Amino acid sequence: MRKRWMVGLVGLCLMGCGGIQDAEEPAAEERQVQAQACTPALAATKVKDLLPPDAPLPSPFRPIPSGLTNVAGTLFFSADPYQGPAALWRSDGTPAGTAPFKEFPPEGLTFREFASFTAVGSRLFFTMNDPVVGRELWVTDGTAAGTRLVKDLTPGPESSSLSNLTSLRGELSFFLTTASGMELWRSNGTTAGTHRVVSFGPEESMAYPTLRTHGALLFFLQDTVHGTRLWRTDGTAVGTRVVKRLDAGQPPVTSARPSYTGLGLFTLEDTSGTEVWRTDGTAAGTVRLDTFGKQVTLLGSVGPYVVVAGRTADNEHLKLYRLLLSGGGKATVTTLPNPFAGQPSPEPYIQDSQEAGGKLYFSEWISSPGPAARQVSLWVTDGKAGGTQQLSLRLTTADVRSSPLFDTGAGTLLFSSGDGDMGLMPQVTNGTPAGTGRVTTSSPGAEIPEEFTRVGNTIYFRGYSGVHGDALWSVPATVTCTPLSASAK
Repeated sequence: MRKRWMVGLVGLCLMGCGGIQDAEEPAAEERQVQAQACTPALAATKVKDLLPPDAPLPSPFRPIPSGLTNVAGTLFFSADPYQGPAALWRSDGTPAGTAPFKEFPPEGLTFREFASFTAVGSRLFFTMNDPVVGRELWVTDGTAAGTRLVKDLTPGPESSSLSNLTSLRGELSFFLTTASGMELWRSNGTTAGTHRVVSFGPEESMAYPTLRTHGALLFFLQDTVHGTRLWRTDGTAVGTRVVKRLDAGQPPVTSARPSYTGLGLFTLEDTSGTEVWRTDGTAAGTVRLDTFGKQVTLLGSVGPYVVVAGRTADNEHLKLYRLLLSGGGKATVTTLPNPFAGQPSPEPYIQDSQEAGGKLYFSEWISSPGPAARQVSLWVTDGKAGGTQQLSLRLTTADVRSSPLFDTGAGTLLFSSGDGDMGLMPQVTNGTPAGTGRVTTSSPGAEIPEEFTRVGNTIYFRGYSGVHGDALWSVPATVTCTPLSASAK
């Protein structure tokens, strides 16, 4: 089976360390959910098989294609086979227009290790391993001649430690960690135009993650003198400054995500529990909304609410809470059912969450005594008990992968689920059971869809080719599930 590491699953664990005293609320109803048949309009189409039938299958942890990125309306991605020629590809959505434009010989390397694909205008910045300069910053305009090393930031074969590549004000901003500490850099894609912007010193460390809001990158720095501070940068020295001191200590920043309003949301794990914050990138607009006396996970925002989830005192159920974005206290939304309560190791976790079409979706993982989950289900909420319901029961339970949740930008959510009899297939939902169903395919394959990426009005993804290995697939962003009539079913 093709698998990938489930990013941050352990970090999403919710420890039951006390409850919040509030009134009883109705428990969310667990429904018997099964993917229905939908009209076969707007099907997923195979763009191209990428591996010849006699090619070795790639490592399950380095799938091909990978790094799907929208670069000014064109899809870019990479292929990085084991001890083989790696390549950068581009696609216009047609078989003929999907081809490699730059190959890199292995030169004794196991992998080229493409990473950190970041579009800046019509160019793609990325990091790549090279036997001469190590892992460094590269750029491409989609042509072989326009693909080049930007700068050997750590001279010689030693690799540079780059992180948080971000497009700001038409150029690339990134952080470089050196023996002297962490530095903010900026690049226009040329050697001369790649320079250090700010040096933060050896005492500062970055608390991940970061977030984008109001045209700036917000990030968190910590040290023993200043504690935890929120910073912002627009990629320039004058535009890089402290926003606000958040804590005298160095608590973990457990999550950070933008809200649909443009505000940033983040959580700190303080000694008293989880603090939920909002920010607009200014000191006055950076406000702690509330503190929970236990660990909770930030799901996101919907309507006027911020929604979080925390375990009940028995560690066997997840309870949803909401906070007003404007501040003013918290309230309980509902408690999610757990059909495995009372059995060994029935702890629930939040696996992923995504805002789409004015609704908030999340996947709930229920553990087992082994490494795999007993059940992973998809839920939707509007921040109210009556608007919280289960949409799918059969997201992947593999312990080293997860079912992606993707906002189509057209009011719906794409995800993958094993409902029905066709394996783990792409599905679409508008947040209702009647509007949730399997996306049809134009040819066999598309199983285990991953890396949904929107380019224009098309969403691309990687999925089983139906022949050998994985292929590149596409589906219209406007794909919907229209139930078949009773007679057609």
